[in-house]
Amino acid sequence: MSTDMTDTKAGTDTKADPSINTVTWWEIPVVDLDAAQAFYGPVFGWTFAPFGDGYRAINGPDGKMIGGLMTGIDISSVGGIRLYVNVEDITKTLAKVTDAGGVVVSPGQPIGGDMGWWGAFTAPDGQVIGLCSTGPAS
Repeated sequence: MSTDMTDTKAGTDTKADPSINTVTWWEIPVVDLDAAQAFYGPVFGWTFAPFGDGYRAINGPDGKMIGGLMTGIDISSVGGIRLYVNVEDITKTLAKVTDAGGVVVSPGQPIGGDMGWWGAFTAPDGQVIGLCSTGPAS
């Protein structure tokens, strides 16, 4: 097994930031935020914080924000938990998505509160995948 952390295919040096091209955020679509919080909190030891309309941030047992509960979408159309992959540049990654046959559903935009940027795409198989980045989209 190679210890070289450079992804030559993607042209990314993950030695500088090992979180690049890894899942760093996820969201669970729910119908009722209060009911979901009452279920997931005791099961996993999570706590929750309001984070905009129809959204609650999930904090892990150590208090670190790890994901979110979201309402206001047709759960049957989401297909489960949405994952967010941390990338160096959302715009460049979305261009690669398009080149590979995917469809951009949300171009890079600020998350808010100096938390970085996000975007999303639909893969050729219909799965929606989110992207996040610490810097603005180029």
